[in-house]
Amino acid sequence: MNKNTVIAFLLIALSVIFFNSSLWNNFWYGKVLKKPVPTYQSSRQRTAQAASSEGGDAKDTTTIKIIPPGGKTATASPANNADSTIAETDTAAAVQLVEDTLTVETNRLIVAVSTRGGRIISLKMKDYEYASSARKKGFVDLLPTGSVGGAQLSINNESFDSVFFAVVKVDTGNGAVQTVVLEAKSLSGKSVQKEFLFADDTYKIGYTVRGDAVVNQKVTVGWVGGIEDSEASQDVPFGGTIDKRRAHYSDGRSVNHFEMSKRGKEEPSGSYRWVGVSSKYFFVALVADSLRDADIVIEGWNAAKSSQGASKGKDKNIDIDYSVYYKADATASEIRDWIYAGPGKVGELSRHGLKFEKTLFPVLSWARYIFWSDLWFPPIAEIILKLLIYFHKLLKDYGLSIFLLTLLSKIVTYPLTQSSNRSMMRMRDLQPKIAALRQKYGKGNQQKFSEEMMALYKAEGINPLNPGCLPMFLQMPIFIALFVVLRKAVELRAATTYLIPWVKDLSQPEALFTLPFSIPLYGTNVALMPIIMAALTFFQQKQALQDPNQKAMIYMMPIIMLVMFNGFPAGVVFYWTLSSALGLVQQKWLLPKPVAAPAVAEHHKAPVKKIGQHHGGSGKKSSKRR
Repeated sequence: MNKNTVIAFLLIALSVIFFNSSLWNNFWYGKVLKKPVPTYQSSRQRTAQAASSEGGDAKDTTTIKIIPPGGKTATASPANNADSTIAETDTAAAVQLVEDTLTVETNRLIVAVSTRGGRIISLKMKDYEYASSARKKGFVDLLPTGSVGGAQLSINNESFDSVFFAVVKVDTGNGAVQTVVLEAKSLSGKSVQKEFLFADDTYKIGYTVRGDAVVNQKVTVGWVGGIEDSEASQDVPFGGTIDKRRAHYSDGRSVNHFEMSKRGKEEPSGSYRWVGVSSKYFFVALVADSLRDADIVIEGWNAAKSSQGASKGKDKNIDIDYSVYYKADATASEIRDWIYAGPGKVGELSRHGLKFEKTLFPVLSWARYIFWSDLWFPPIAEIILKLLIYFHKLLKDYGLSIFLLTLLSKIVTYPLTQSSNRSMMRMRDLQPKIAALRQKYGKGNQQKFSEEMMALYKAEGINPLNPGCLPMFLQMPIFIALFVVLRKAVELRAATTYLIPWVKDLSQPEALFTLPFSIPLYGTNVALMPIIMAALTFFQQKQALQDPNQKAMIYMMPIIMLVMFNGFPAGVVFYWTLSSALGLVQQKWLLPKPVAAPAVAEHHKAPVKKIGQHHGGSGKKSSKRR
């Protein structure tokens, strides 16, 4: 046998091993077919199953069971079991040896539950589809492709995530409420059941664990698979990649938030009600039926390198997803929890009365130390979001709602804006006098220059503490809250408006057309609204220019705004464009005419002329002119 033949046999053997490996199966089924990865039986398991079949006691447990919406058709259930319930004495014989999937559909959710571990392996939102620019199509699945799923279970230190569960009960009820009960045995032979309850018109899934194995034990329920990043990453440097997943937990009174930049773990202990994880538009939470003394575990892992749990790679990648666990003692034979899995709509979150809505606008990291912003910013953002929703109920158009919201913000901040603009105009008129003082005293007598400038401010009635900045600073929280709300609101997802009909989704960047190449710092999208906004910014800057030395800003700022906003969601850019247009109108036509200014200047004309006389002018000539 020559060398080439040996190499050929080795390649064939390696090919056979590879295409029968878990690596290939995970890729082919999980990534390409997007189906659950089949679990293969060992020869020992197959022998046991064959022997059971020959004895005539085998149960038909290999079919996929689908529960239809509304329960109009019968659901496939274990053989010889008319009431969809397996007697407890037959449970051992019905133990699963291959992985089956039960699919439950309500009018809001399509949920797939695997008999291996009794885990939720798919959770699709029927009201939300992936964006047209996303790589995936169809309904948004809150569980990332290939993840370990949710609704994990451990009792003390025994995990049931790889244990095969038997289908004990499948009840479609009257179509409004559907129940699935799965059962397995612990290592000690005690029974444990998982019960899932699904209902129409809600994103709430009942999740109860019961059985002899539960009594007086530490029960841990988990959501290990994280949450899907449902929005497509845009080919833009700004706006497309700053929406990080976050973890949250609550003691019933307040909500705590986590945003990790690398792999890590948090383990708070105390009395807690729920723990969850959120993406930009969606939220998943494990919720206890009452406040309990519990341990909360939050594990951050690198989603870019692993969809199965904690990453083994380096920590420098900041694309972090979270696994959350809720650990509590079972005082009886069952422990009741439930799962919220749905959109981050403020109305939907608020209806449960558990402060879920506090997960929408958390202030994290260094930002919380800016004037206690974590206390006042979330309420402002919630009010603005509720106003946006209220306007939409009235007008049935989110573009008109954004316009009304922008107009309302301008009206509320009008006194502050007027004060700021008036101060800036007076400062602009004062620049020649300040230039004269600077030329007179130069750098040689800085102290005298400061004294004369303060005297000039006092004579003109101007606040010397950088006039115009304070009113601007006071209205910034409203502008920032508007910006954040329009960027975060799931209500704008897939929304359109008559005002800008070429935009098909206010939550996505506008794109009149796409370039075949990417421009550095700009991207591939060519959008109209950022160009309009940049032009408006140019005229605003030109009209408000105070110091001729800052003339370069007139040209730099519009370019910066154009580049930065080109990748922001269209709803945000629409708001900012309207705000710039209204600001220009206010700046040009609504500012009061400077009637009183000449009189003030005349009253203080003599002192100013004296300054000019020291510069070489003649006092007598000045008197003759007067």
